[in-house]
Amino acid sequence: MTEIVETMALQHAYPGFDTRSLRLGLPQELMRAPVKLFVAALKEESPIVKLAALRWFWEHPGFAERQLEAIAEVLTDSDEWVRREAARTIGRVSEASDAVAVRVSELLVDKDPEVRKAAAKTCGKLGSKAPEVLNNLQTAAQDSDTEVRWKAQKALRQLGHYVA
Repeated sequence: MTEIVETMALQHAYPGFDTRSLRLGLPQELMRAPVKLFVAALKEESPIVKLAALRWFWEHPGFAERQLEAIAEVLTDSDEWVRREAARTIGRVSEASDAVAVRVSELLVDKDPEVRKAAAKTCGKLGSKAPEVLNNLQTAAQDSDTEVRWKAQKALRQLGHYVA
């Protein structure tokens, strides 16, 4: 998988284009590959490979729900695109533990505002009312970025805990 994804990214690369933004249309043989291939891809060094796996899980929320721990592991990745996609993918599942919700809420203080926005939106979707999640959302509701504040406030309203 690594070789295929990196070759596809290289073929689409040009100056000024961030290949991490490329939503690769994976070949059919990869699309039908066992889930364990995509779980293994989450452990690869290449952010592009991790993103391809996360985007595959995005399209397959049932599999994502069963592999939630593996996806949650990349919430601490050094690449902001990977952290953001991991938070977004977790937001697609129908159920997640409070522990996973807390891990997502820890991204509400991430240095990248796009990661913080994705984390806030996901926290609202997960429905966890764990004290750590609520505290992190309350803090994010005062964020310097307007969109982060709005998403955190909306998440708090979804959880029934927003007080203006």
